Amino acid sequence: MIRSWLLLPLILLVHLILLINTRFTLWPEMVVYPYLLNNGFLLYRDIINPYPPLLSYALAIFARIFGYQPFPYQILTWGIILITDLVIFITGKKIFKKNSYAFISTLFFTILSIPFSINVLWFDLIQTPIIVIAFYYFYKFFLYKKPNKAVLFFSIFFLTIAFFIKQQVLWLFLWFFIVSVIKFGKKVKNIFIENAYVLLPFAVLLILQVLFFWQKNLVEDFLFWVFYFPFFKASKMPGYILLPTIRQFAVLIGLFLLFTPIIRRKFEINLIVTCALTLILFAYPRFDYFHLIPSIALLSIAFGPAVESYFKRAFFFKPLILAALIYLSIFTVRYFINNWQAQVRFFEPEILTAANFLRQITNENEPVYIQNGPDQLLPLSGRIPVKPWADEFPWYLELQGKQEKIVESLKEQNPRFVVYKPYDIGGRYDLGSYRPEKIAYYLDQNYQKSIQISDSLWLKIRK
Repeated sequence: MIRSWLLLPLILLVHLILLINTRFTLWPEMVVYPYLLNNGFLLYRDIINPYPPLLSYALAIFARIFGYQPFPYQILTWGIILITDLVIFITGKKIFKKNSYAFISTLFFTILSIPFSINVLWFDLIQTPIIVIAFYYFYKFFLYKKPNKAVLFFSIFFLTIAFFIKQQVLWLFLWFFIVSVIKFGKKVKNIFIENAYVLLPFAVLLILQVLFFWQKNLVEDFLFWVFYFPFFKASKMPGYILLPTIRQFAVLIGLFLLFTPIIRRKFEINLIVTCALTLILFAYPRFDYFHLIPSIALLSIAFGPAVESYFKRAFFFKPLILAALIYLSIFTVRYFINNWQAQVRFFEPEILTAANFLRQITNENEPVYIQNGPDQLLPLSGRIPVKPWADEFPWYLELQGKQEKIVESLKEQNPRFVVYKPYDIGGRYDLGSYRPEKIAYYLDQNYQKSIQISDSLWLKIRK
């Protein structure tokens, strides 16, 4: 037993070594949002942010202590990933009562999570261990013949925390409700009426946030960006929907094919796989592999039984599963080859050099506008943008009146410098080639190219 438990630290060590040696992605929003909050910008009015406030404010506190360089955020990311490993191990062990299953599941997640871009600080990663814990309590709720109030409460509690990190957890809320109807039938209505207090954490957190933003006269902005925009507006905005490519879709199919030997075997397996399928919706409407990390975490719990079932059971499509495993192995090896010991994404030396140059030629309190360029220059250089600030994304700037408001702010705050990245040649609403017409026209009329500060960045100066 002692020797078997030594396997877990070894698996964690392997995961950490792989993380240290593969590309780390620090999305600019993870430092820009906290930086602006720490410099007096108001969330949802001065900062266009379509996510709940929980993570942004938590990172603002983190940034006050550790600053805005990538390394502390790497440590934070790796810590969350290793916690996720532990949660997967413990959850798998509790569900299947076998250490061997738990070890295999954790090792599977350790290896496969890397090519699915787990080495990324983003909302989905922060949610992952919380979602797995919420699933475990829901599994226990589903296990009992009669509803268990305590486990239902904890399941909803952890889902609530995850929701106020990123709203797509609503899909899991809905699926849990559907599963409850399947399990308990017409009794579901009475279950939730009699146990209405399980919704108390959601109500309390929502009320506290409304009161907080009401005090700042930001309730309307908060409700628009956190609820109306993501659920009703975003998918209608140009450039927002990004569907998977054929290759990405093939990877996804291959992943779920690995678990076909155990479907219909036991209800806990079906629950894991169906919840993991639901979590694929986290990657809609803008698909990327790192949005699938919560889904992969849940699937990993079932990988131990899947391996055993593959070798013990006879079924006609074993060759197809083997082909899927080979395809995923190639996908994994290619990722390691392309990303081994690569520089931190979005914080390459070119960006750091440009930030240092910007710091030297500008005064500390004067505003700077970033046109189609890297917003991470702001925290790295210690400079602030024009209020309101928004990424130059079409789904933000094509909202009615948004460009006019920013142009008005440019006129009022009259920044001396604009950091400019020439627009790429591409689709009208593709990132990098999107040109917000009213903002770009104003800048073209009032600023001129001055100095090239890197291979891709120019400094414009006011005429």
